Amino acid sequence: MRPILLCSLGTSWAVVPEAFHLLGAGVGRFSALHVLTTDSEKTQPGIGEILRYFNTRFPELSPTVTRVNGFDDLRSEEDHFLFEEVLYRWMLDVAPDPKSRYVCLAGGFKTMSAAMQKAATVLGAVDVFHVLADPATHTAELVDQAVESGQIRYVRLGGESGWPQLRTATPSEYLLESVAAGEGVRSVRAGDRRFRNRVREVVERSHRIAVAWEGLSDLPFVELATWPEMDLAWLHGSLDSVTDAAWVKSLPKVELHCHLGGFATHGADLLTVRTAASDSASLPPINSCDPPVGWPRPVEPCGLDRYLPLGGNNGSALLKDPGCLKKQCELLYDRLTQDRVLFAEVRCSPNNYADRNSGQGRSAWDVLRDIRETFENCMQEARDRAAMAQPVPLVCHVNLIVIATRKTHGDRSDISRHLALAITAADQWRGSDGCRIVGVDLAGFETKETRAELFQMDFEPVHRVGLAVTVHAGENDDAEGIWQAVFKLHARRLGHALHLDQAEDLRRVVADRRIGVEMCPYANMQIKGFHPPNGKGTNDYPLLSYLRSGICVTVNTDNLGISAATLSDNLLLLAELCPGIRRIDLLRLQRNALEAAFLSDTDRMARVAELARALPRP
Repeated sequence: MRPILLCSLGTSWAVVPEAFHLLGAGVGRFSALHVLTTDSEKTQPGIGEILRYFNTRFPELSPTVTRVNGFDDLRSEEDHFLFEEVLYRWMLDVAPDPKSRYVCLAGGFKTMSAAMQKAATVLGAVDVFHVLADPATHTAELVDQAVESGQIRYVRLGGESGWPQLRTATPSEYLLESVAAGEGVRSVRAGDRRFRNRVREVVERSHRIAVAWEGLSDLPFVELATWPEMDLAWLHGSLDSVTDAAWVKSLPKVELHCHLGGFATHGADLLTVRTAASDSASLPPINSCDPPVGWPRPVEPCGLDRYLPLGGNNGSALLKDPGCLKKQCELLYDRLTQDRVLFAEVRCSPNNYADRNSGQGRSAWDVLRDIRETFENCMQEARDRAAMAQPVPLVCHVNLIVIATRKTHGDRSDISRHLALAITAADQWRGSDGCRIVGVDLAGFETKETRAELFQMDFEPVHRVGLAVTVHAGENDDAEGIWQAVFKLHARRLGHALHLDQAEDLRRVVADRRIGVEMCPYANMQIKGFHPPNGKGTNDYPLLSYLRSGICVTVNTDNLGISAATLSDNLLLLAELCPGIRRIDLLRLQRNALEAAFLSDTDRMARVAELARALPRP
């Protein structure tokens, strides 16, 4: 890299040729010279001397002189800031590569020298140096004599690596506006102070990180260490379901427990799905599935046996129709996007939506392929829209989990079919950047007769190929159901796990192994009767206790249509169910969800970074 000399200039013009001889006059001398000075008429004679000196002695060099328009004397901070902004941009403009920059600090006001040194520190330089000449030189001949007699000495302060946060800065990003130009001389201005502001932001960010360093491990996202102390204090305040509603709505979120068949179960969504039918004549009639009084916050819990029939107008009854299935996926994706969901794992039962007896002969593979293709199209359309928008919005990524439903007796071939489908599909779309099958879920009504041990052999092929497993456990059954999910089916996540408190050792194992716990506040309240401590309820909601004890607990929707509550609604409900829960706890829940998601480490860290960048300030 050929060396480039950068100098500031006051009224003592000789400092420039003195600095030029730092590397000698041989092959290794400077290949270019750029000078930055004021707009004062006092510098005009010196500029002429510099140009004559180099045109005579080094005619091949063609030095440039840049004047800061409007900065004719140092009278105030504003004058200095004007010079400093132009200086940063000028340095990027005339010497874009820091490996070529040599920066001389000897010319101009003391504040100009200080600014030159600061710019070298920020943007980087091979060497930063001062010039000492004894005696002082005032003519070209005296400069030459001083060089030849060794009367010019240099104080070399060494190189500067530059701030890593500013290594991507480019001249095109921070343009200089030319006001006037002549032979070898131009007058420029910056127009704004964006670069100085950026430098100040980097400094403030670094200071905040230093202040927060001791507590860095307690923050769910390290980027929070860059937040102002006041904002961090606000995060540690208690969540309020009313005043924090807008903040929670804007929060980027992660959804791990969302049933495709539990969406669009009522109202306009259901009618929209039915209208999209490929064969409307074959659709089942709409039955009365009205929720209890006060829904989605019923006075009394309805129990799972009454909760599940609330989705009777959707699911297997409706999604056998390919048009309805496609519309259901599209509407669900739109709803997730509206709620600022960054990443979702959606559960589906393709074998239940197959229709092998109809003329279309749709297999479970056809159904799963259509679900995947619809979500892929939704994601691509969202990416296309995002590319045209400023600021760039979040794009929700959807992966799929295949459900195997418990059975107490009879033919269990449906379980085998779903697990085999999941294994085949996971292999088929492995490595895809789009929608993938990432796991299987043992769902259905829990009883002592349907604990995990009964299905241990069914799930062996899933374990052999390394497919992730989540199990609905501890919602209706007791701690033994959770124990079997962990030790018999090697579950990486647990659906609900409301009864972990019944077994302290099991609770410790779930925490130590970082097994994810998928809690769904609205569904848990509706089915089991959890209510605020001052209301009617059966037990205290255990989520905050789980969180404080290190369990990797997450918040989800379960069935968006049946429960009639978004992910934002579920998070806000925690303010009532878990008094004392803080705003920062909601961020911890999102980080937990990413840690528990069925992702590779590379994908996981990319999602963590994406979510952290999108965190809203108070």
